Amino acid sequence: MSLNMKTLTQALAKTAAVIEKTVTTTVQEVTGPKPLQDYDLLTQIGSAGPGLCWKLYSGRSRDRYVTSQQYPTVCVWVLDKRALSEARNRAGLSKSVEESFLEIVRADAARLVRLRHPGVVHVVQALDENKNAMAMVTEPLFASMANVLGNVENIEKVPKELRGMEMGLLEMKHGLLQIAESLDFLHNNARLIHRSISPETGTELPFG
Repeated sequence: MSLNMKTLTQALAKTAAVIEKTVTTTVQEVTGPKPLQDYDLLTQIGSAGPGLCWKLYSGRSRDRYVTSQQYPTVCVWVLDKRALSEARNRAGLSKSVEESFLEIVRADAARLVRLRHPGVVHVVQALDENKNAMAMVTEPLFASMANVLGNVENIEKVPKELRGMEMGLLEMKHGLLQIAESLDFLHNNARLIHRSISPETGTELPFG
């Protein structure tokens, strides 16, 4: 029987790809999504997103070169899928509702990577996930607007900077102007419609 080297090579390449994917999946299941492998979580700074489902952490890259070249610290977003499932069960919702929500999260995170505007959060490392969690890395943030306004749900230990915090009229006007400019960019330049405008989906930078 003659040996077809091309077929053999293709079979070996396919096997190698399967092994690589299996190893990657196994590593993720043990260590978590890639952002949690590449960044150390320092402290939880807030929560954000629909229902404040995302936990926001101050983080630092484990790669010293990356740290020196970009941001000294970043914001690591972590969504616990198990907690989401528990909340869905308590609310009496179906599994399909949860999956639909996660699909929206994936799509929105993918769009964020492509958008460039001062009013849109800059993504440092794209969304990655395993069966238990989702995570991504963005520029450093202070907290969500919901947190600033007093809603500190899904924060294990409320940072002292958020306790009793109040916004002045000038800060509110400036914030609304930034939101308007960002929406103008999304609608007229990116050709996107933001369908979830709320304090939970708005974030504030460390310098305001």
